[in-house]
Amino acid sequence: MRRGFIIVQGLLPMMLISVYQYSWNLLMKPLMNSLNVNLPVIQVSYSLFVLFSTVFQVLGGYIADSRGPRLIGVIGGALAGLGIITASMVSNIAQFYILWSIGSIGVGFVYGVSINLGVKWFSGSRGLATGLINMGFGIGASLFNPAISILISRGEYKFSMVLLGVLMLIVIMPLMATAKYPPTSTKRIRFSEIPPGFWLILASFSLMGIPLQLASSSLSVIGEGYGYLIVAAASSLLPLFSGIGRPIIGSISDKLGRRRTILAVGLVLTVFTMILAIRSPIAYITSTVAIGILGGSLITLFASLIGDEYGIGSSTFLFGILYNGKFVSALIGSVAFAESVEFIKVGGSLILESALTLLSMLPFVLFMRTTSSRVNYLENA
Repeated sequence: MRRGFIIVQGLLPMMLISVYQYSWNLLMKPLMNSLNVNLPVIQVSYSLFVLFSTVFQVLGGYIADSRGPRLIGVIGGALAGLGIITASMVSNIAQFYILWSIGSIGVGFVYGVSINLGVKWFSGSRGLATGLINMGFGIGASLFNPAISILISRGEYKFSMVLLGVLMLIVIMPLMATAKYPPTSTKRIRFSEIPPGFWLILASFSLMGIPLQLASSSLSVIGEGYGYLIVAAASSLLPLFSGIGRPIIGSISDKLGRRRTILAVGLVLTVFTMILAIRSPIAYITSTVAIGILGGSLITLFASLIGDEYGIGSSTFLFGILYNGKFVSALIGSVAFAESVEFIKVGGSLILESALTLLSMLPFVLFMRTTSSRVNYLENA
């Protein structure tokens, strides 16, 4: 299979499914009004998206590694497309929760297959290739968000959701139907055989991902008082720079080393999360861009780290487990943030979120100190 097509095969589906996360800031308020609910209630939808897109990646990853990626990819495209279409048509929050969750399962399936096309096919430039594919999950929404904003301003947000769903059906399903993974002699890892160091990686990823989940779910809350244009600009810049940063940081990690790069990214993310607490549109936009670039790269870095450490035989399965850390990040960055704002305001909540991000350094340093089990798994990484 031609390497360029493999990148496109993963990139385009990622662009489309990205709207579930990176267009949420725009869709959230019209959905609140339409469904007649408050902020904490509608933010549960975001956490459900992360929950179902992560938990089901474990199942999808196991099937993709053992039987190939096509079935899971096609099912994922169908669920993602139909989920967002039908969610636009409901009249109460319970129905929205259900349909949004079904679509989110599809997002998880497509995401896991797409990202591992880069992990499995490009051992020599894993960070760059994975970053290019993962870039789609950022830049996709940045292309769609201006049009979504226009439709929302005209009171037609439901039409934007239907249109996006149709695009998912007609683009993702054919591409996933031709996806395949390379043959490998790398040892498959069962759940009971997962090395202890992997769980430290998972713990670090769960906390380091807080800033991106915070920005993805709550830019409109943090930017309260800055005006719609500033918030809309930030909502478009976040996925754009999140996408741009993934191949750049991924390529840097190919040269500098995955571990050093992850540590540096985590520290800088902590700083910019604190800067968000400064009540200034300039600090707001600057921090949004920085969090996009660095936070978006975490999936690229950690997915590549799994391939480096444990080979490609079970990389989709292990990545599916790792991706569950995103649910922890989302709970802290969306629901917990929304609740804490009621008690310690936005500034205090941002300081708390940055402290938890800094805590991610501890398990990663412990992982670096452990003896790697990589020798047993890297016959054909």
